Amino acid sequence: MAEQTILVVEDDEEIRDIIRVYLEAHQFRVIGAGRGDEAVRLVETMQPDLLILDVLLPGKDGFEVCKEVRAMSSAPILFLSCKKDEQDKITGLELGGDDYITKPFSPNELIARVKANLRRPHLSGEAPNRMRFGAVELDPVSRSVTVNRSEVTLSRKEFDLLYYLARHPGRTVTHEELFREIWDQEMINDTRTIIVHVSNLRKKIETDPANPKHIINVHGVGYKFILPLQKV
Repeated sequence: MAEQTILVVEDDEEIRDIIRVYLEAHQFRVIGAGRGDEAVRLVETMQPDLLILDVLLPGKDGFEVCKEVRAMSSAPILFLSCKKDEQDKITGLELGGDDYITKPFSPNELIARVKANLRRPHLSGEAPNRMRFGAVELDPVSRSVTVNRSEVTLSRKEFDLLYYLARHPGRTVTHEELFREIWDQEMINDTRTIIVHVSNLRKKIETDPANPKHIINVHGVGYKFILPLQKV
C-alpha cells in the first residue's frame, strides 16, 4: 500500500512536531503548515489523504480552510482545537469536517481517529452495482453521487453514511451501528456527530430536506432508509 499523506495544520510548532513524530512512527508521510492560507495551497498542490486542522489559525481560521478544501477535495478533515464549545464542533461538522478532537488530547487517540477516518467500509462483491433511488444515483466504485444527473460533492464520511444506509433499506439502523460501521467506534460519545452528517446529507440529496423522503428519523434510535415505490 502506498504511503498515505497527512497534512497537519497547527500554528503551535511544538504540537505540530509531536503530531508529526507519532504519525511518522505509524508510517504516514507528514506535511506541516502553520497558517490557514498556506494549508489551502498545500491541499491544491499535494492532495493529502487526510487533514488534521486546528481551528484557531493565522491567515484563515480552520472553518474557512475547511470550507475551501471541501470545494476541491473529499479528504477526511479531523478538527483539532482547544475550543470545547458545542457550537464550534457543530459548525466544523456542518462545514464538512469528519471528526473533532479537543486539546489536550492523547496522541494514541489521535492516531486511532486518523486510521478510522482513512479506513473505508469494505465493498462487498466483485463489482458493486450503481444504486438509484428517486433522482439520486450512487456509484460505490467511483464514490460519486448525482442528483438529477448533476454531481454533488460529499465528504468521505457523508458518502460512507449514505452508502451504508442505502444498502440496508427499510431497516432501522441504530446510532450504535452507525458509529461502529462508519466511525469505527464502539461507544457513542456524541450523537450530534451523526445528526449533523445526516442533516448535511439531506441538504444535498433530498428535494425537501425538512421533509425527507429517503433518510427518515426513528426517534431516539437511529434512521431508516426508504426506497421510492416502483411503478408497475
